[in-house]
Amino acid sequence: MPKTYVYHAKRPDFAGDRLYPLNTLRGRLPEVYAGAVKKYEGREWLLDAKVPILNALWNDVIHFSLMHPFLICETLSAIGFEHHKYSREWFEVPVADVLAFPSIIYKNTRKNRSSRIFPESDFEPVREERVLELSGMPERNLAYYRECFADKTIPLIWGFAPHVLLKGELDISGYRTVNWMEPEKAGR
Repeated sequence: MPKTYVYHAKRPDFAGDRLYPLNTLRGRLPEVYAGAVKKYEGREWLLDAKVPILNALWNDVIHFSLMHPFLICETLSAIGFEHHKYSREWFEVPVADVLAFPSIIYKNTRKNRSSRIFPESDFEPVREERVLELSGMPERNLAYYRECFADKTIPLIWGFAPHVLLKGELDISGYRTVNWMEPEKAGR
């Protein structure tokens, strides 16, 4: 079976060879934390949200996309968005390496979006075959993108898409990066 990957967006100011959860950045790299935490403006409750099974907070884990970055970029473009048309690199991480850490799939299927509690049923163990099954653009996420476009708002990339959550920090020195605007690197 060919390698299966998950993806983590690389911040333009990224330096070093390790990915850290947001809460770890607060103590180690406060200036990086200050920039990164801005993505939670209007959703500050997530900073204290508990992730069942891993016994961690939402920002005590590293978040990975199951979708290839090109699929995200291509979908946003097809809908008509322009805000994302810049070169952006993503770390490509083998799922086998993620499995060396406590990790889970967050299916992101909860119906009650106003609830500030993640139901345990929305999480499952990470398995390569399941990552492959969930690596396409979910219809619910696509509908969300279309709704945001109609409302002239910028969508959250994973508003209704699954994530892989890894508890720990990850040495990424040996991983390649992919640019989300380059289709030739979209193969798994």
